[in-house]
Amino acid sequence: MFEFIFGSYILLFPVLLIAAQILPLIYKEVVIKLRATIQVSLIVYSFFLIRQLIGLYQLTRLFKMNHNEREYLVSSMFEILLIIILPFLFLIKKIRNGYFLGLILWFILSHAQMQKELFFLGGGIFFINAILFYLSLLTAIYALLWLLKKSTTTFTI
Repeated sequence: MFEFIFGSYILLFPVLLIAAQILPLIYKEVVIKLRATIQVSLIVYSFFLIRQLIGLYQLTRLFKMNHNEREYLVSSMFEILLIIILPFLFLIKKIRNGYFLGLILWFILSHAQMQKELFFLGGGIFFINAILFYLSLLTAIYALLWLLKKSTTTFTI
């Protein structure tokens, strides 16, 4: 299901980026907030990748791999670290509402998808569950961003 976050960002980010430029001012704010929500959802994918890397490390220790065999697994570690670290910058409001970092991350994720074929949606019931999971995740993130905005404006003097 977490791969759906990855795949939907690759598909939705360019659409929302173009929509923010083309649509009237009334809809532009909604599109920017939706884009910010999608960008923050990548933090969940980062935690998934961190868990995958921990599992990979445990697997290499279990099979007692030597340094040369581990080097094969770490060949694209720079790209993976960027995919893990960059979404946490979306917690900063100025960066989250902008498009530059999102565009850089989109290029990195697209490159990872082309190189390693990470984009897999599956079929049937998995696809429906993944869509429902992703919509629930986006709703929760949007509600959290809204609450944080409301709480900061309520308590300011």
